[in-house]
Amino acid sequence: LLVIVIFKLVNNDAVINKTGLVFYFDKQVNENDFTIFGQPFSLTEPIDFHKDISSGKSFPLHFSKTIDMRTDKFGSAKTVWEVNRLEFLLPLLINYTISGDKSKLDLFVKIMSDWDEQNPYMKGLNWYSNIEVNIRLINWYWCWLLLESDPIWQTEEKYAEFRANTWLPLIYKHCHYSAKNPSFFSSANNHLIAEYTGLFLASTLWQFKESSKWMKKSKAGLEREIILQHSKKGINREEASAYIQFITDFFLVSYVAAQHHGIPFSKQYEEKLIDICGYINNFLDSKGQTPRYGDDDDGRMILPDANMQTNNFLSILNSSAVLFNKPALKRANANWDVKSQLLTAHINGKEQWEKLPADTKEAGSVFYKEEGHFIIRKKTDDKEIYCHFDAAPLGYLSIAAHGHADALSFLLYADGCPFLVDPGTFAYHTHSDWRKYFTSTLAHNTITIDKTDQALLAGPTLWLNHYRCKVLEASITPEKDTIVASHDGYSSKGIVHTRSLEFDRVSDTFTLTDMIEGGEGNHLLNMPFHLHPAVTATKKSDNTWLLTHSATATTIEISFENDVTVNLVKASDTEKMGWYSESFMKKEKSSTLLGERPYTEKLVNLQTTIKIINSY
Repeated sequence: LLVIVIFKLVNNDAVINKTGLVFYFDKQVNENDFTIFGQPFSLTEPIDFHKDISSGKSFPLHFSKTIDMRTDKFGSAKTVWEVNRLEFLLPLLINYTISGDKSKLDLFVKIMSDWDEQNPYMKGLNWYSNIEVNIRLINWYWCWLLLESDPIWQTEEKYAEFRANTWLPLIYKHCHYSAKNPSFFSSANNHLIAEYTGLFLASTLWQFKESSKWMKKSKAGLEREIILQHSKKGINREEASAYIQFITDFFLVSYVAAQHHGIPFSKQYEEKLIDICGYINNFLDSKGQTPRYGDDDDGRMILPDANMQTNNFLSILNSSAVLFNKPALKRANANWDVKSQLLTAHINGKEQWEKLPADTKEAGSVFYKEEGHFIIRKKTDDKEIYCHFDAAPLGYLSIAAHGHADALSFLLYADGCPFLVDPGTFAYHTHSDWRKYFTSTLAHNTITIDKTDQALLAGPTLWLNHYRCKVLEASITPEKDTIVASHDGYSSKGIVHTRSLEFDRVSDTFTLTDMIEGGEGNHLLNMPFHLHPAVTATKKSDNTWLLTHSATATTIEISFENDVTVNLVKASDTEKMGWYSESFMKKEKSSTLLGERPYTEKLVNLQTTIKIINSY
C-alpha cells in the first residue's frame, strides 16, 4: 500500500495579534549549559535533528508514520524528540533581550532555518508524535512574544523575510498537523492536553483562516480535559507525580495566553487549576522536593532558564500565587524564577509576588482518601518526617501508560532527605529489561507474591489486568495517623494483600502490618525497602537494620518479623535490584533491604516497625 501525502500550504498571510508585552529579566541564563538527559548540547555546532546524541544512531527521513520508534533500531526516539522540542531557543532569546547581542538572534534564525530544511512536512521522526509538534508551537509562542517589541527584529529586512518565508509557514504546518492528528481513545492523556495547548496558543497569536475554528476546538478541549484528567481535589489521574508539573504547565500557559488576548476561561477551569496547585503545595516536602510515583522522563513544556535542575513545582506555585492571588501558595523558602517572570510579565508578577506574605504555617498530614494518596507529615522547625502512601489506581485510561505496579507502596523522607524511595524510571522504549524492572512491583516498597507484578506490562507504556485498590480506613488524630487499604492485583493467585500503616506522632514510629490472605499451595512473599544512594544500611541484629543518610544526623531503624529473612541486595552489573534512576536515561548503584518469607498458610500478618531516631 502506497500512501501519498500531499500538503499544500494555503494563504500564509497571517494576521498577528499584538500583545504589547515587554519582558524584563534580571540576568542572563546559562544557554551554553543546556543538556539533553544529562548530556551537554551545543547550539553553536551544526545540529542533526534526526540523530540520537546518546547512541550516535540516526532515524531515517521516511514517511513519519512508518518509522520504527518503539525499539532502539535507530536509537532512542525520546532523545531525538527532546532535542526537537527546541526548548533551547527560548533561553537563547532571553539572553538576546538582555544583551542585545545580534549574534544570538542570527543563531536563532539559523537553527530554525536548519530545522525547516531538515524536516520536510510529514517526513522523519519529528512529524511522528503530535505532542512534540505542539511543544514546538508552545515554545515558538513565547519566542515570538519576546521578539515582538524588538526594533531590530521588526525593522531589518532579513528577519522579515525569515518570518514570512520560513517561520510563519512552519507555524501553519504545525497547526495543521496538530488539528488533524489528535490523540484519542486510550492515548487521550497528557498528549491530548499538550495538543490542545499548542493549538490554542497558536490560534490566539497567529490568525490563519482556520484559526477561529482551531481556537474554539482547542479551548473547549482544555476546558473538558482539565476536569476529566483530574480528580475533584485536583490530583492528576496519570498516577505519575513528575508528570504533574508537566501537565499543569499546559493548563497554566493556556490560562496566561487567554489573558494575553482577552479570551477568558471558565470559572470552573480556574478553580480546578487552583485545586491542582493546592495538591502540589501539599505534596511537596518542606524543601520543595517531590517524592516520586509512576513515570518520570524529565519532561518540561518550556525551559526558559535552560536548567533542568530548576524546581518546576516551586515555579508553578510562584506563578499561581500571583495569578490567583493565593498567598498560601507562596512558600517561605521559594525564590522568584525566570519561568514565573515570563508567565506573569503581563501583570508585573515579580512585584506582586514580593508583596505577598509567605505561608509560614507548619504543614501537617493530608489524606486524599477518594484518590488513594496519603501524605503523612510531622514538621517542627527545620526537622520533618514525610511519608507518602499510595493506594491509588494503576493509571489513566485503559493503557495506564505512565503508571507503575506500585499498589500500597510508600516513600519515607526525613529532614528533606530521601531514605526509602521509588527507584525511578530510567527508560521507555529502549532497554526493555530495565523498563520492565523499574515499573515492576518488586521495584517498589510493597509486598510481592512470587516476584510477579500486580498488573501485566504488555508493552513499554501498556498495562493490562489493572488492579483495584480499596481504602478501608483513613484517619488523622493528634496522636496517630492511620491508613488501611487493600488491592486485588494477585486475584489470579486467589490472594488479597491488605496493608495497614500507622504513624505514632509521639514516638515517631511507623508500624507496617501486611495481611496476606487466601491462595493455594506454596508461594513466596517479598518485602523490599529501596534505599536512596546516599543511604547506608547497617545490620544491628538478625532482623533489625539501621539506616543513615549522608546529609542528616537523623537515622531510621527498621525491625522485621523473626520469620522474615532479610538480605541487603546491592546493585551490580548482573543484579537489577538496587539500581536507582534519578533522571531519565541515567541510573546509579544503590541497595535494597529485601525481606523474604515462604507463604503456605491461608492467612499471615507481617509486622514491620520503622522508627525515626534523632529527628526531634
